[in-house]
Amino acid sequence: MSNNVEQLTLNNVLPLRVEVLRKGTPTPHCSYPEDSYPDAVHLGIVRDGHVVATSTWFNKACPLQDDVLAVQLKGMAVSERLHGEGLGEQLIAAGIALAADRGALLVWARARDSALGFYIKCAFTAVGDGFIDEPTGLPHHIVVQHL
Repeated sequence: MSNNVEQLTLNNVLPLRVEVLRKGTPTPHCSYPEDSYPDAVHLGIVRDGHVVATSTWFNKACPLQDDVLAVQLKGMAVSERLHGEGLGEQLIAAGIALAADRGALLVWARARDSALGFYIKCAFTAVGDGFIDEPTGLPHHIVVQHL
């Protein structure tokens, strides 16, 4: 099945973010301050009129390498029933291309430890100490990919 990555609105991606990223957590919403950044881009894959994969990308310095032009990935979510179909990798590739077009030298994210294998498969490296993400209460690491 062909999956086209397209630019979506925040309202398009919020339901999937909540479904995937807030499942089993104490926080019922999944909007971020960065969603209002003028350069924020919400990428997604739509099937049968439903957003089944999404990620958001915006310029923001990495706290561990704040002297490098960087793009942050946030809100990465793929419908659980479609895990393993390559949708996440497609979103990462599209976001990396966007970051490269912006002249970024680094892409980074605050990744759940449970998703580190996915990020490593996508050529990211976990850096720094782990931490507990406040909204989810789940362990995370910063992951980076140099462009």
